[in-house]
Amino acid sequence: MSNVTISPLSTAIPALIDPALLAHRQRHPRYQPALHLFATTDRGDQAIGLVTHTRWRRQLAQFEVGEVELFGSAHFDVTETLLAAAAETAVAAGIAWLRCALPLSIAGQWGMIPATLHSRITWHGGDGTLIPATLADVADLVALDQHAPTPRCVTPLRYEPDWRWQMRDQPPLVAHDQLGRIVGYVLLRDEHVIEGRAVDAGAARDLLCRLPHSTHELWLTPDHPLAQAALELGATLMLHLPPADGILPVWIVIDPLTALRAHQAAFRVRIAASRYADWYGSVALSGEWGAMRIECRAGRVHISVGTGIADINVWQLSNSGLSALLLGRRSVSDLRATNELRCADHGLEVVETLFPVSA
Repeated sequence: MSNVTISPLSTAIPALIDPALLAHRQRHPRYQPALHLFATTDRGDQAIGLVTHTRWRRQLAQFEVGEVELFGSAHFDVTETLLAAAAETAVAAGIAWLRCALPLSIAGQWGMIPATLHSRITWHGGDGTLIPATLADVADLVALDQHAPTPRCVTPLRYEPDWRWQMRDQPPLVAHDQLGRIVGYVLLRDEHVIEGRAVDAGAARDLLCRLPHSTHELWLTPDHPLAQAALELGATLMLHLPPADGILPVWIVIDPLTALRAHQAAFRVRIAASRYADWYGSVALSGEWGAMRIECRAGRVHISVGTGIADINVWQLSNSGLSALLLGRRSVSDLRATNELRCADHGLEVVETLFPVSA
């Protein structure tokens, strides 16, 4: 294995990345120079890891994510060292998650998991009447992200600075109502819809019918409101596991305490809506990543470090298992069946109440 040296990305940029792309990333509203890294090896490899600080949410949980883009050498030890350095700098910046596009065969070796199932929805374009958003639309876009119907899986959470930054690169295509307010938007990559929101089902159907003629797929989760509208209009859903060499966004928890605390409000709502609303008890989670406690006290939930004596114990929880639970990708029972955690039968229902599965 070659020695890999990591240093901050300096002003002397190797010819590994488009300068315009780098400049755009550096204009991001939460840009931090320490999160851009440069890797070199004694055999002459060079690579860049751009880490952009973004915000995402799953239901009531909002959390900080370091999104890593890799350029240059794809050698395993270079990628591994860059990701480890990105995780270290991201945790120091208060970021709880790392997100990166990688082949699953490589991602799995580091405990990184896909946030959703791999799905594609065929579509046959629209009448092409959507128009690019302008800065005057930013307030409506922020409101849509905050209040429009959302899928249960993780979705990006943008505020005014995020949308102003997005406008400089690729503004979304939008639909307005008769009063000039935005009722829906989509973001495209090539000929695919990769994100979108609409105020209701009717606006979602209208948005789809007004897509560019060349649009032929929606890269959205099956429970996404736009996906549901497309299926109602006759689209075809293809749902499958990606191939081992398929590249897709993968996630991993890098700061378990911060990640769990971001879900505290969601835990409280889930417990309150269940038959454990008046439960006084504790759930201890432990694994190679550390040990945490979830204390439930009749509607109140508190997260702390350490285990000690608990009413319910979840042992030997893998790093990928913790990520899967927080993202809603897999159930406690499923992880137990594959030996990625241990939990007694009497505790399963409480833990699955705290960590429900999403699409």
